[in-house]
Amino acid sequence: MIYITGDTHGDIEVFNERRLGQLKKGDTLIVTGDFGFIWDNSKEEIKNLKKLTKKKYDILFVEGAHENFERLNEFEEVKFHEGTARKIADNIYCLNRGELYLIEDHTIFALGGGLPPEADETEASPSLPTDEELEYAVVNIEEQRHMVDIIITHEAPASVKRMIHRGASINDLNIFLDTVMHNTRYQKWFFGSLHEDRQISNSLICVFEDVHRIG
Repeated sequence: MIYITGDTHGDIEVFNERRLGQLKKGDTLIVTGDFGFIWDNSKEEIKNLKKLTKKKYDILFVEGAHENFERLNEFEEVKFHEGTARKIADNIYCLNRGELYLIEDHTIFALGGGLPPEADETEASPSLPTDEELEYAVVNIEEQRHMVDIIITHEAPASVKRMIHRGASINDLNIFLDTVMHNTRYQKWFFGSLHEDRQISNSLICVFEDVHRIG
């Protein structure tokens, strides 16, 4: 089974809670950004990562707005479920921006990254996808004839973000995701940046603490 949850922010207690107790060997957990366990390489972080490597399920995540991008880029890029990902450990992978994966017969489009509210979008930020990454995303979607099963992002499409928070700041990634939303057929889209558990529609889901199962 595939399970999806929101930002974990390096909190190991999230993985000890009952809501993740249903996961078993062979399952996959996808975190919608701000994973937070690759940050300062502290003793505490190393200990927590070791605990995660002992989980019987795979842990995948897209990048959020608050990550140590320099450290993440140091991990080896490997082939992973018909796409590529950065391997953190045998059961932990960072999903590349704009990549497509085939997991348990589901086509999954992943596009991590985001912009912290306090950031200045006029300055280049490693937290946002580059033009090349967005172009790669478009190519992948077009090769699927604009049809995927699941979309995993950190940020929300611009119109959805403004619907949830009328005064929310909108960045270029939000606008790009709006285009994806209107030009792609999908079954479910999960995003986590707004730190809410809220079902916008049957297919659009804002996720934070809830755990959603994809059969």
